[in-house]
Amino acid sequence: MPQVQRRSVEGDRPGGPKKSTLATIQAMERAREERRQQMEARKDRKEREKLSNAEKGVVGDVDFVRMISAWRDANKDQAKPHATFSTNEAEKNAGGAICICVRKRPISRREVNNKDHDAVSCVHPSVVVHDCRLRVDGISKYLNNQQFAFDHAFSENEDTAEIYRCVGGPLVEFVTRDDGRACIFAYGQTGSGKTYTMEGVQARAAVQVFQELSSERSVGVSFFEIYGGRCQDLLRERARLQVREDGRGDVHVVGLAETPVEDAESLLAAISRGNELRTKQKTEVNDASSRSHAVCRISIRDKDGKQRGSLSLVDLAGSERGQDTRSHNRQLRTESAEINKSLLALKECIRGLATNDAHVPFRASKLTMVLRDSFVRPRSRVAMIACVGPSVSCTDHTINTLRYADRVKEKPATQLLNAAAALRERNEEPKEVPARPPPPRAQKPPARPPSRKPVPPKKAEAKEVPKRSEAKRGAKEAPRQPKPRAPPPPAQPKERPTRQDDLALLHSTLERGQDVAALHKTVDSLFEAEEALLNAHMTVIQENAELLTEEGRMLQQVQGGDVVDYDIDTYVARLGAILNRKAEQIAALQGQLAGFAAKLREEEDQSRLVRRMPMW
Repeated sequence: MPQVQRRSVEGDRPGGPKKSTLATIQAMERAREERRQQMEARKDRKEREKLSNAEKGVVGDVDFVRMISAWRDANKDQAKPHATFSTNEAEKNAGGAICICVRKRPISRREVNNKDHDAVSCVHPSVVVHDCRLRVDGISKYLNNQQFAFDHAFSENEDTAEIYRCVGGPLVEFVTRDDGRACIFAYGQTGSGKTYTMEGVQARAAVQVFQELSSERSVGVSFFEIYGGRCQDLLRERARLQVREDGRGDVHVVGLAETPVEDAESLLAAISRGNELRTKQKTEVNDASSRSHAVCRISIRDKDGKQRGSLSLVDLAGSERGQDTRSHNRQLRTESAEINKSLLALKECIRGLATNDAHVPFRASKLTMVLRDSFVRPRSRVAMIACVGPSVSCTDHTINTLRYADRVKEKPATQLLNAAAALRERNEEPKEVPARPPPPRAQKPPARPPSRKPVPPKKAEAKEVPKRSEAKRGAKEAPRQPKPRAPPPPAQPKERPTRQDDLALLHSTLERGQDVAALHKTVDSLFEAEEALLNAHMTVIQENAELLTEEGRMLQQVQGGDVVDYDIDTYVARLGAILNRKAEQIAALQGQLAGFAAKLREEEDQSRLVRRMPMW
């Protein structure tokens, strides 16, 4: 027993070399010192790396910046050269009618001041978002790389000229040479560079249009915006426009003026004038956010004035999450709801066209209605430029934008709802194929034709049977007369899908779609009620001005200095009629005002229910 105790004290393990307690403590101290030195070395290296990044203008967490830089060095050779947008018919049948590209802007001075680093990498055709995260221990850092693939991925080192060469130039040629319809639109978070990109595309398109234009063609430009559910002509001091759909399903912007232009300079001047009149507001995300969808349409016409081609350049309003625009200001809140609804409708329409869906919900918003011509024509092409910001603070916005662009070409999940809507669409009258003329016996004879003779008794009917058979036998030699057959009952015409049907189709793709649908419906009715209230108020003011003028003339006829005789009964009767008319106007206007106030309260209650507007 004493030997066992001595071995356990003097030796570390049986059969091994003897090691004293002092040596163990010294080894622990040496290991601790080595770890301390390694920690100091890492800290010094991190400080030097931070200073080096600061000299290069790179800020943010050094560890995340190092990991992102290492990923880029390892994947920089995977980038592929850009190809131009093909516009031939074979490419369209293969799904090439829609081109989706992504543009990443450089990091801004504000983001550098906020210590934000670049967390987005563009390696054509892929876009990778480096989501910087901490592990469960709260210390270890790692990157959650989310990768998306598109037709084009433009990094911050590629300018607008390269984007136009790959996307805009082929579409301008398609419009001027092939008489096609083309649409280029920019989508993205507010402050991501949409307007900057579209202004560069507009300037280059204006020059190329006149370079490609033949001497027998002319060019016209129209520029309007869609703001808060209203259309306004930007080339006519925001004159109010109306979007109407005729019986054939064609959409017309009533009141929109087209300005003829003779050269690129006059076209650029008109576009610049329209851009200056766009509606902009200050939000929590951007100091000068575009709150309207701006549509610049360049039309190519022949000598007879017939439109041969058109190019639509669309700068969409900035997309924002509900929590970023949530404010006590109702105007910003309703604008955000209207913008999100129209962007959802645009995505579903483009995706429905790419996947050849039977029904495309164009009527869900005015934006998709006015762009319908650029989408559904036999010779039409669409290009989408999704603009994203690079900073780590807007990673959520960037992922939402990339998901929106990525889902444009996906197969929708609501096939059953689309099929149900398609049944209603198929029952519409064909537009080009003429209907087959009805048979000559279109009217079904009555089951019991009226007879002037009284109905004989049943016995008499029994006696008539052989006579009928004899007549039938005697008629064998005569030519057989075709027996009249009743035509099939005419198909009951079914109503085409309405705007409410298309809205229901959109909201079925969202989580909590019923709540969002109720909010969007309320916002739509709110805009309509506001328009009606303002028009009614203006009408009352104008009529009151006319009545006031008439009252002044009546007083002059009664109180004038040279008035000797007057009819006081006529004065009293007319004054009473005027006062009654004013009372009727005030009562009607108060009724409209009360209804509008009720809709305001309803919108506020539903906005509290939908705490976060969906992003797609």
